This record gives sequence, C-alpha cells and structure tokens, in this order.
Amino acid sequence: MGSGHFSCDGFRNSSYFRNIEIVDKNNSLQTVQHYKKLVTNPDCYNIKSGYTNEWKSHFYYGGPRFRRGAVTTVV
Repeated sequence: MGSGHFSCDGFRNSSYFRNIEIVDKNNSLQTVQHYKKLVTNPDCYNIKSGYTNEWKSHFYYGGPRFRRGAVTTVV
C-alpha cells in the first residue's frame, strides 16, 4: 500500500495525505482535527497522524506487503 514503507518512515519514504479538509453544512472548508484510525493488521499496514501549522491535519500510511484479510480504513 502506498510506497511500501511503514508510516514511521516519514516524509520522502511513506505515502501521506496533508492539509485534510472537509466541506461543512455551510459549504465552507474546515480542517479535520479529529478522526478515527483503524488498522486491522498492523504487521501489513499502519497509520501515523499528526497536526502542524504547515501541513495542518495529516497522516502517513503504508506497509511493505499484503496479507489476505488486511484492511486499513480512515474514518
């Protein structure tokens, strides 16, 4: 998934999303600050989230291999 690196390998190695925003009921963009992370098989994939002034809400994700039944979901 992603680059094949775990999330802890960070920038330049892991895949990531940054500046995560949603559209609210007033059609305005809002930075996402709290979300649920679900990793069903941490031996295959993982997620590392954070918040900085530069990247706002962001997360790194990935893992080196696939195993049947492994699913990573961000809700």
